[in-house]
Amino acid sequence: MRDAEAAVRESYEQVPYPSALQHFTHPDHLATLALLHGLSPAPPQRCRVLELGCADGGNLIPMAIELPDSEFVGIDLSPKQIASGVAQVEAWKLTNVNLRTMSILDVGADFVAFDFIICHGVFSWVTPDVQQKILDICRRHLAPQGVAYISYNTFPGWHLRRMVRDMVLFHTENVESPDERSARAFELVRFLAGTTGDASDAHALFLRSTHEHFEEYADRPHYLMHEYLEQTNAPLYFREFASLAASHELQYVCEAEAHAAEADNLPAAIAAKLHTYTEDAIALEQYVDFVVNRAFRRSLLTHDSSRLDRTMVVSRMRQLHASTTTRPAEAGDVDTRPGVSVTFRTERGKTFTSTHPIAKRVLAFLASVAPRAASFAEISTAGGDEAVVADLLHALFWSGVLDLHLAPPACVSTVSAFPRASLLARRQADAGLFVTNQRRRVLKLDDPFARFILRQLDGTHDRASLVRLLDHEAASARLDLRVDDQPVRDPMRIPSVLQAILDHHLKKMAEYALLVA
Repeated sequence: MRDAEAAVRESYEQVPYPSALQHFTHPDHLATLALLHGLSPAPPQRCRVLELGCADGGNLIPMAIELPDSEFVGIDLSPKQIASGVAQVEAWKLTNVNLRTMSILDVGADFVAFDFIICHGVFSWVTPDVQQKILDICRRHLAPQGVAYISYNTFPGWHLRRMVRDMVLFHTENVESPDERSARAFELVRFLAGTTGDASDAHALFLRSTHEHFEEYADRPHYLMHEYLEQTNAPLYFREFASLAASHELQYVCEAEAHAAEADNLPAAIAAKLHTYTEDAIALEQYVDFVVNRAFRRSLLTHDSSRLDRTMVVSRMRQLHASTTTRPAEAGDVDTRPGVSVTFRTERGKTFTSTHPIAKRVLAFLASVAPRAASFAEISTAGGDEAVVADLLHALFWSGVLDLHLAPPACVSTVSAFPRASLLARRQADAGLFVTNQRRRVLKLDDPFARFILRQLDGTHDRASLVRLLDHEAASARLDLRVDDQPVRDPMRIPSVLQAILDHHLKKMAEYALLVA
């Protein structure tokens, strides 16, 4: 084995990097973005997917469970991680997943064409020859209308993070144990943050923010280990990445986080100024990175022979479903009269107002059926003029207000008499704190009542049955029943408390797209 690869394999054998579903890489999301750019992608329900650097298959396996008629191939350098993934594939009895221990450099002509190629969390952490091979694989093995997803660290944001990396590498250069290296890195960052006192200069703010960043991942040392203490971490500017892709006859499509690189999503005065600097799309996005200090990108590529067209076309929009986590800021019915301003709030807390009657009707309707995705026909019925609705959905998607889908998530917005969660979520709740919802997001369930309830939702229990199960767990002291931090021991009170707990969690599970039909 090549020396550089041997070092990488050893690192991930010592400290495996647990993987999970990355919703930005899901075939539904990639196909939708391809369609919106004028491509004719394979349907997500029947496609071929290759992941380079798949770790233990945590990204591919949930996709394979959801999309049984699609095929998934993953390769990774770590035998330990592939073995873990293969055990999961066998436990699920999946026949549409093939995980292999192999080097990216060894991908050859025996690999067929794939509709979607995924390379998440790899490109910046490998040597230049492997980077070139990744792009060569995309050129040789991507279907004519296919899309490749590559994530990587970027400048200018990583200039500051590279300072942190240099510091912790210096502090741990003579330490071999991964656990000790991670602990010493934490110790140095905490110490440096503590030296700043009340100072408000740029360096002091930087050290304190670095400490906060590390503390966010205190329960996930594998991230910090591979991000800051790995042998290779080579960020680059977006324009450099686009140029490198072009040298392999690949063209940039957009970001997987569709709204993130849109200059027109910046404040109007800033966007207008950037447009005076350049008419080149690549250069414009590089300027956006300068403004937002971007440190990470999720870029989509396709063959440079493909003609891209991001013009809004009604016939494309008719194929799509829409969903949103955006809500009216105030409770009650939305006033859809012309000229009346209504405020909406996105999942990230950003607010915006609209006076447009159709915009208000569409957003109110999508909020009312959330988290379920509605078809274009449903939305047009609720919103009005088809062409106006299509233009509106297109604009709201690119501004990050809603999601569009070719293969809508299979979730329900109401709690049925016999509520059911997916088998995947139920098994994950049995194994730990993290579960995958139907919107392809990973949620942390740190409430033991929520995890217990979720494990029971196989569609055979009504509310009365679920309360009895909760009562049995509480009586057995496996669940600690408290109200206002005080234990509940009155037998007459326990049923109503358990009923309230159950109703609360079922409502939240519907809101968070954990329930299925």
